[in-house]
Order: sequence, then C-alpha cells, then structure tokens
Amino acid sequence: MHLLYPALLALLTFSTPSLSAKKPKDAILLSSVKTLTLRSNALTSHRRVSAIPQLKCVGPACKHHTVERMRCTNQGSSYNEEDIEWSCTADMPQDFKLGSTEVTCEGYASRDDPYVLKGSCGVEYRLLLTEQGGERFGKSGSSWTGSGEGGGGSTFGSALFMLVFLGVLFWILYSAWRAIPEGG
Repeated sequence: MHLLYPALLALLTFSTPSLSAKKPKDAILLSSVKTLTLRSNALTSHRRVSAIPQLKCVGPACKHHTVERMRCTNQGSSYNEEDIEWSCTADMPQDFKLGSTEVTCEGYASRDDPYVLKGSCGVEYRLLLTEQGGERFGKSGSSWTGSGEGGGGSTFGSALFMLVFLGVLFWILYSAWRAIPEGG
C-alpha cells in the first residue's frame, strides 16, 4: 500500500507531458508538409479565424485570367525551421506568368504555432504579363510586365512631373543668380 501512492504519483507525473504534447489529427507540422495543391473555387478550412479563398490574385492582370489550380512545393526553411520557403507553379496561357506568391496558413493553437490546421493554407499571388500578353492586352493590363522595361505610365503624368521639375530647377537657378552680388 505504501508503494502504491508513489508509483501512482510517478505514473501521473511522467505521463502528463506525453499526453499534453499529443496534437489532434488535423494539426500538422508545417515543415513536414511537402506540397500544397490549391484551387480557385475552394475556401480554406478554419478553426480560429474566418475561411479565406485558397487562391487570391492581386494586381491589374487578374481581370484577364484566373488560375484554376496551383501547386506549391516546400523548398525548406530559411532563417528558422518554421519559416518555410515555397515554390509555386500553375498552368497558364502564354500571355501570363506567375509573379510573387505568399503562402499563409492558420496556426493551430495560435498565430505562432508551428503546427497548422490541415487544409488552412492559402496563396496570394500576382500575375504578370509576358511580352506576348503585353501585346495582346496592352500595357494597361499590368503595370508589372516583369520584363524589366518599366511599365508605361501615363504620358500626361510624365509631362506634368517634368514641367514641375523644370520649374523648380529654374526657380533655384534664378534665386542663386539673384543672390550673387553685383560686380562680384
């Protein structure tokens, strides 16, 4: 009888951490996820926050095309083990290419939890026009062509900026000229 209480106390003491460390089936360690397949017509699963679209396009080129399915692959971590780098791909017409992508997932117990809710990941992405897409949709389709040639802003805005710049430059030079003492 005297040994029963210490044995029971030891059993409860050593079994509690293992019970509390066990995560539910729908909690997944994000670093162990190899790939994500996301669809445009689906919402994320949710537990603590509202559901969001699995795919969300941002930018002006979104009005011309919708990505139906995107696959993101875990490329490992960068500066800490849970900061995962993702590489995303999608089938698209030749007019478009995938720009920046941002994968977000709902932490299971909190925002900083390394475990995430299964099915809670979504991607916010930017579509860019290829050279062919720029010819088809014009520069107004996207100010981010991704070709390095800048994006054709408005001619009126450029002219107005140049006029203001030259006016300020003229005023500075004129003020400097008037400040020069005569005969010196």
